[in-house]
Amino acid sequence: MGATDHARGAFADRGTPSIDHAKSILDDEESGHLTRFIHAEDRMSYLAAHAGTRLLLSAIAEREADKLRFGRSELGKPVLVNAPAHLDFSMSHARGAVAVAAAYMPVGVDIEPLRDIRDMNEMSEIVLASEERQILAKTPDALQSRLFLRYWTIKESVLKAAGVGFTISPNTLIVDAGSSPTVLSAPAALGPTEEWRVIAPLNTPLNETP
Repeated sequence: MGATDHARGAFADRGTPSIDHAKSILDDEESGHLTRFIHAEDRMSYLAAHAGTRLLLSAIAEREADKLRFGRSELGKPVLVNAPAHLDFSMSHARGAVAVAAAYMPVGVDIEPLRDIRDMNEMSEIVLASEERQILAKTPDALQSRLFLRYWTIKESVLKAAGVGFTISPNTLIVDAGSSPTVLSAPAALGPTEEWRVIAPLNTPLNETP
């Protein structure tokens, strides 16, 4: 990501922001959304993602975090208003976990809590291509939810980076979800597969239980 080193330098003297400071840099829409969460864990994850995104972009764009304004593309991808040329960002949050990324190129991130997937067959039909469903079926039952979520997060990250969301069905995007994840085949709207780089560390091999 082209902005990473610059952002690290900008954060060097700031430390971790307090909850009050994080809240103070949100806009009215974000603040309103924050108050609607019932569970504190969800509220804190949302706050960390949105404040973290503002602080990261503030460091890169050299603007005050609370003065940043956001809009959406035609297909709904969040964008920074009056952003430096080619600067893109993405965020994702789940209870207790947050991911934020920025780069001078299209970028997407997704994060999901590990959990058992109900209705695996139905979900797989929606998300996975036939080749991927065959791999999933050969995976031990205890690891199938992990593998499915890995497929899901990789695909959603690519679709977010492309700015198309689920206007493109995820089962038309084929990926290798192993230790060296790769886009194997993609609809023409996503461009050549060799232009995609997937970063998705695999801490525990998918043939081992965590």
